[in-house]
Amino acid sequence: MTDTKTLRVPAQLRKHVIREVKPRTQGERELMAACKAGAAELERQGLNNMNSIDLDLTNEALGVALKLARRWLDSDNGNNVMAAKSMLKYELEYTPDDPREIRHEVKLPKSLAGCFDAPYTSEFKTSKRIPKAVKDDMQGMSWQSNGTTGRVRNVALGWFLEKANYFAGMHPTPTVQRAAKKFVSTYTEPYERTQRLINGYLGTGEDEEQAPEVEPAAVEETQRKRLVVIACGGKKSDAPGKIPADERYTGNYFRACLMAAEVLDGPTMILSAKYGLIPLTEEIENYDVTWGGKGSIRLGVVREQVEALGLEDAKVTVLGGERYVKAARQLWPDAEAPLKGGIGQQLKQLAGIYEGEALEDDEHPERAYQGKLSEVGYLPHRNTPKPRVLWFGGKAGKTNPEPGQWVKAEVIYIGEGQYAINRLGTTDELMTATLRTQIHWAPVGSALRGMAELIEENEGQEPAEVEETSPSPSMAPAPPMRPLCFEVPANFLELAEEGDTEAARAYWTRRCEEYRKTGK
Repeated sequence: MTDTKTLRVPAQLRKHVIREVKPRTQGERELMAACKAGAAELERQGLNNMNSIDLDLTNEALGVALKLARRWLDSDNGNNVMAAKSMLKYELEYTPDDPREIRHEVKLPKSLAGCFDAPYTSEFKTSKRIPKAVKDDMQGMSWQSNGTTGRVRNVALGWFLEKANYFAGMHPTPTVQRAAKKFVSTYTEPYERTQRLINGYLGTGEDEEQAPEVEPAAVEETQRKRLVVIACGGKKSDAPGKIPADERYTGNYFRACLMAAEVLDGPTMILSAKYGLIPLTEEIENYDVTWGGKGSIRLGVVREQVEALGLEDAKVTVLGGERYVKAARQLWPDAEAPLKGGIGQQLKQLAGIYEGEALEDDEHPERAYQGKLSEVGYLPHRNTPKPRVLWFGGKAGKTNPEPGQWVKAEVIYIGEGQYAINRLGTTDELMTATLRTQIHWAPVGSALRGMAELIEENEGQEPAEVEETSPSPSMAPAPPMRPLCFEVPANFLELAEEGDTEAARAYWTRRCEEYRKTGK
């Protein structure tokens, strides 16, 4: 008995087969028989012939239906296009005789999809760089504002991999690089597996048409495995029995973490309060357990799972709340946790990661300075304890002429003329300094405040570029650019810190700020 699949076939396609197709092949005859059986069943039930209905299709009949649906994608009839897309969702159900027709389900996150010309653009239509077979598959993909999905043949997947390899090493945007690396690591193995089938079918060598090698720049310097761990969600599907984990959790926060993980380097796993560390595809039952609560999995069991998977030394990025970050860091002490703040802020950060905004680790100060801490400006003091946020590049001086690794930090006044420079948002002290300590620093975003205006003023005084000519006597020399800020006299600072009365300290604080800006 021939195996069949029960699939819902659109009414337009079923009616077209009955009216227009002249069966010549076994697949066409089987599709015709299935369509007529469906029409008879609708009539028996007293339903309109325009209703869709489930048909029992053989593999050959499904292949004929899919071929017809692909032709309809270019139709001027909107109903036919919709019917074609509805039918093409079964492409992965079809097993073609020719492995060149095997389809792969692929997904390009927004950051990576933006590197390709979408089929509706004029650039795509006129491009001669995209092979016709690839163009055909790209036209069948869904190009949305939040990314691209679709089913493509191996020739198209190989083309995408080649481009992704290039973006992984050469694209200037870190988010695109991460998304490209993730794409390469996800789809190289299925591409090569299918290509071996194609080589065998064509009678060519096994080594032909392998996935392009990743450029050296696209490979991590370290050989540590990468892993993205996302927290499970409280809101779950109530579907009975077992379903894949990435379908069980349905909350907005979990879905946002899942989407952001698509562009981060390394495979993604879920840290579940009941099941521990599990892959996205592992089928699980519904449950009502919270992390650390009654019935939750013990951390020791999760550690055993990590060891069994060989992930003890993995370089891990955690997307989740504070409890999950703490748990993950007991398993991987150096785990990265890019999400900060409350759930609203984290949702915005997750959207930013997915849509292409830089992670904190990707950021660098655009303009850096070297000088005394007193030159930073807007420092906290006894009466105004609010920390000053800045980029910190380490202690400066003759032995440290260049900044080290840039980190976001906050300057905190700790009394007696001493300041602590801590890693932003933590109590991790980077160094203790006085106002005379030389440091490498740079402003951060809104922390520029009044300094931004000074920078713009100074930049506005720079002379415009001119062609090199002999100096003209009538040309007056450009006025010297005034300093970004002036060094405040030590006695001013001492009076601001140690004045006898609160009013005196407030007065000298204002004088320090005025002198820092004007030099007067």
